[in-house]
Amino acid sequence: MDENSFNVFVDEQQQQQSISSDSSTNKHQEQIHSSSSESSLLLSSSSNTPVSNVIDISRSAGELPAKPIRSSYPSNKDKRSFHSQWYSRFTWLEYSELTDSAYCYYCRHFSTGIILNNRQLENAFSSKQGFLSHQNTQCHKIAEINYKQYVARTKSSTNVLQVIDKSRNELVKRNREKRIKIVSTLHLCGRQMIATRGHEEGESSLNRGNFIELLRWASSTDPVALSILEDSDRNATYLSPCIQNELISLLANQIQQKISEKIKGCVFALMADESRDVSGCEQLSVVIRVIDRKVETNNDRNQYSFLFKEYFLGFVKLDQFDAETLNKEIAQLLSSLNIDLQNCIAVCFDGAAVMAGKNGGVQALRRQQYIPHAIYIHCYAHKLNLVICDVTKEVPYLSEFYSIISKIYTYFHKSSVTNEIFKLVQQRLNLGTNISSLFISNKTEACYLFFVEDSSSSSTTTVKKWAETRWDSRWTSIKYIIQNYKVLINSLEELADDGTERSTDARGLLLALNEPLFIVTIFIMDRLLGKIKILSDQLKSKSLDFGTAHSLISAVINQISELRNEEEFTKLYDQIIEFSDKNNIDLNNKMKERRVRKTSTRFNNCLITCTIGQREEINNKNKYRIFVFYPVIDSILIEINDRFSKTNMDILRSVSSLSPDSSKFLEIDELKALCVMLKSDIQLLNNEIQVLKPMLKQLKPKNMIDLYFEVLPFEQAFPSILSLLIGAMTIPVSSTTTERTFSKMKLIKTVARNSMSDNRLSDLSLLAIEREFCVDYEKIIDAFAIQHKNSRIMLK
Repeated sequence: MDENSFNVFVDEQQQQQSISSDSSTNKHQEQIHSSSSESSLLLSSSSNTPVSNVIDISRSAGELPAKPIRSSYPSNKDKRSFHSQWYSRFTWLEYSELTDSAYCYYCRHFSTGIILNNRQLENAFSSKQGFLSHQNTQCHKIAEINYKQYVARTKSSTNVLQVIDKSRNELVKRNREKRIKIVSTLHLCGRQMIATRGHEEGESSLNRGNFIELLRWASSTDPVALSILEDSDRNATYLSPCIQNELISLLANQIQQKISEKIKGCVFALMADESRDVSGCEQLSVVIRVIDRKVETNNDRNQYSFLFKEYFLGFVKLDQFDAETLNKEIAQLLSSLNIDLQNCIAVCFDGAAVMAGKNGGVQALRRQQYIPHAIYIHCYAHKLNLVICDVTKEVPYLSEFYSIISKIYTYFHKSSVTNEIFKLVQQRLNLGTNISSLFISNKTEACYLFFVEDSSSSSTTTVKKWAETRWDSRWTSIKYIIQNYKVLINSLEELADDGTERSTDARGLLLALNEPLFIVTIFIMDRLLGKIKILSDQLKSKSLDFGTAHSLISAVINQISELRNEEEFTKLYDQIIEFSDKNNIDLNNKMKERRVRKTSTRFNNCLITCTIGQREEINNKNKYRIFVFYPVIDSILIEINDRFSKTNMDILRSVSSLSPDSSKFLEIDELKALCVMLKSDIQLLNNEIQVLKPMLKQLKPKNMIDLYFEVLPFEQAFPSILSLLIGAMTIPVSSTTTERTFSKMKLIKTVARNSMSDNRLSDLSLLAIEREFCVDYEKIIDAFAIQHKNSRIMLK
C-alpha cells in the first residue's frame, strides 16, 4: 500500500476555549470548512480515533514529534502503507502506531485556529491535495513560524513570562542604580562631614543644599544622576530629609554590624566618656578596643599600629546622669549589636566620680553585674592632665604666670587693630615672613590665634590659650611666647602710645612680660612641660600597651628628677641670661611690690619648714632655683607618683612579665593574675612556657608586640601564651579615642546644624570616624526595600 491511499483529517486544537454557545461554534466550523487548505493534518488508514485520545504521539510542545521507524507499517485494503522516508522530507510529520495515522506536529501545537476537516486526500504528495498542499497553507506556515520562535526562545531560556520578567528586572535594575547613586552621595557627605540639607530646597532655589547640588553637578556627566533629578516622579524622588535619615541610618547600621562581626569571639576593652554638644544635649561616646588577629606585619614595624583597633559604636543621648542610667545605656547599646559583655576584660573611663566611683560608679556597677573579672583603668592621659593642673595650685606665682599668658591671647583677640599691628611688626622683624592675615577661632575650653602665611609660605604661627582640658595647649603656648617675644614687646610698645583703652592694657602686659620672674618661669616651664608633652603624646597612642606605658612614665619621672640639681639649673639660667641680653631685660631689676602676707599668729612659736601662703621676694639666681625651679619639679614628681601609683598591681605585674626586657619574663607565678582574668589553664600555660623559652633565645623579640608576632605562626602550639599576649595588649592605657569622637561631633553638629536629631548625629559621626569600612550599597538597597514594601517603585 503506498501514500496515495491515506485519508487526510484535521486535528482539533485546544487554544481558544472561549467558544461556549452553539451559534458561535457553528459559525466557527463554517470558517473551518471554507479554509480546508489551512488545516492541520491527520493521515489515517484504519482509525478515526480522536487525537486527544492518542497517547503515542507528542502531547505538548515540550515533547518532540513521534517518529517511529519500522521496517514495515500496517497496510490498508489497497495494500498501501506509511513510509519512514517521509520524515526527512516533512520535518513536521509524526506518526501514531496505535491509530496508524500521520499528524502535523506544527499545526497540532503551534496553530492559531481551531480547525477540523474530515476531507480525504487521494495522494499524499499531490500538489493540490496531499502533504505538499498542507505545507503550503497559510495556517501551516504561521504554525511553522511559531514553532521556530518557540525553539529560539527555548534556546535562550526565555518565554512569555520570562520576557515580562526581563522587562521587570531591567526596571528594578534602573531603580536600584538610582537609589545606589543617592546612597553613595549621602555616604560621601557623611564621610567628609558635609552638611546635606539646604535652607531652601525647592526647585526654584539656587542652592538646594550640598546633597542635591552634588547630584546636580554629577548630572552633567552621569546619566543616572540626571535621571534622578529629571525622570523621577514628583512623589517618588527619594530625596526628602526623611529618606536621607533612613539611608544614613542603614549605612551606620551596616558599619556597626561589621564592627560586631570583627569583635565576635574576641576579648575587648570598653571605653566611654560624655560631653555636651552645641545644643546642650549630653552625649555618651562608646568605644571598643580589640586586637585584630588578621594583621600580618611581614617584619614591617610601621604596620604595628594596625594591630590595635578602637572602634566607635555611636553616641547615646543621656537624659539622666547617674551611674545606674549610664550603665544601663551602655549595656543596651552592646546588646543591640550582639556584643557579648562576658568577653570584656577591662573598662577605661576618665576620673569623674559618676564613671570611676569605687562603689557606685559605672565601672563598679558594670563589674558587679556583668564582668566581675574585668579591671578598671583610669585614663592615663586624663591623669597626666590633672598633674599639670594641680602643679599650678602648689606654686604661688604659677597662677599669675598662666593668667599673663591668657591675657596675651585675650588682648590680641578682642580687637582687629591689635591683630593688624602684630602682623605689621612681625613683617617688619622678618618673623613669620609674608604673613597676610590673622584668623581667630574660638573652641570650647581652648582658644587659638592663627597667623596664616601667604600661599608662598607653608609655615604657620599659632598661640593657644592655657586650657585645663586642652592637653597640648600648655607647652605650645609657652613655646610661642618665647619664639615671638620680641614681636609681642614691640607690638605692645606701639599700642601703649595709642592713647585709647587699649594702651592701658598694653602697658600692663609690657610690665608683666618684662618682669625677670616671668622670664625665668617661662623657661623653667618650657623645659619641664617639653618632657611631659612627650609622655602625653605617647599616652594618646592606640598602640601603647599597659606595661610599656609604665616604663615610659618611669623614664620621664627619672628625667625630671635628674633636673633637680644646681648644675642643671645653672645650664638653664645661662640660657635665660642669653635671652635676656638679646631682648634688653635686666634680671637684676627689683620685682614689683606685692602684698606681703603676714604669718599667722598660730605659728609664732613654731619653726616653719614649708610654705604657708606667704610670698618670698625672688630676685636672684639662688632664689629662682629654691622658690621656683625646685618647687615646680617637686610638685610634678609628687603628683605623677601619686596618680600613677601601681594600681591593679597584680595585673600590672602579669603584663610586665610578658615583656621580653622584664627580669621576670614569662615566670608562671607572675602570670597567674592575668590567667585568672582571661580564664586560661595555668598548667597548660606552664607547659607552653617550658617549650617557648628556648625558642625565644634565638628570636630575641624586643617588646610584647614582637613577641606576639613571633608566637602567632605557632598559634596551635602556644594558645595560652597567645591568649595572654592578646589580653595584655587589649588593656587600654587611655580613653583618648572617645575624646577624638567629641572633636568629630563638634565638627558635625555646629551652630548652623544644631537642630540635628540625636540619632542622625550618632549615625553621621559613625560614618565620619569609621572610614576604613567599605559599605555594600546593594545590601543597603535590599534593606531599604524591605522597609518600603509598598513603595511606588520596584527595588527587588
